[in-house]
Amino acid sequence: MDNEVFLLLMLVGVFAGFVDSAVGGGGLLRLPAILWAGLPPHIALGTNKFASTAAAAVASAKYLQSDIVPRKAAFIGWIVMIIFSMVGTYAVLLVEPDILLPIVIVVLIALFFYVLFNPKFGKEEDIQEEKVIPLTVGMGTGIGFYEGFLGPGTGSMLMAGYIKGAGFGMDRAAATARILNFGGNIGSYAIFAVAASVNYEVAIPFALANMIGGYLAPGYVLKYGYALLRPMFLVVAAIMITVQIVGYLG
Repeated sequence: MDNEVFLLLMLVGVFAGFVDSAVGGGGLLRLPAILWAGLPPHIALGTNKFASTAAAAVASAKYLQSDIVPRKAAFIGWIVMIIFSMVGTYAVLLVEPDILLPIVIVVLIALFFYVLFNPKFGKEEDIQEEKVIPLTVGMGTGIGFYEGFLGPGTGSMLMAGYIKGAGFGMDRAAATARILNFGGNIGSYAIFAVAASVNYEVAIPFALANMIGGYLAPGYVLKYGYALLRPMFLVVAAIMITVQIVGYLG
């Protein structure tokens, strides 16, 4: 790999790790960069998942150091996401994932416009304790499977679910969602690793770059909260929608 390509890949990795650990969607930056670097698609998917897992591990550790995460629910969701992302990743080896893409596009568009036209969404907390664990298990099952099967928008869906379903503020939702997303990454990566679909010569340095971004993001999320997360959520969601529509039509 040329030095220029390697340097660009590392810069993308830092930024993708930051975005992923704040609002999700870092894979939209990582995967095209890895493909551009010349890796075959199936190897690129596994390599991307390895880097994503590394960034999520660092971000999750930092979020857990704060008091913002409901730890019991997060641990349960983490386990459920591991299990069902493994099921989803195994399923994607058997079934064409494009069957889910139109549904994903509709869901992302709905989320985007809901947040856009509800400026107070996630600004104030009204936590409904009795709903946190049931919601976590439900999202861990459905979104966990989706994380392994397809993946784009997982973090954004988890965030929106916690805000709408349990009354979390955006910062608490982002932190908790990241820990669940970490579980999903572990499960999915495990299947790719068994299938020998990871190029570690690229994956290891790329993961380190992603870890830098994953380390930086929680500090900004916990400091700026809603003021940072809402515009970032909308921008990333708009990019995800555009990329998925172009990919589907293409």
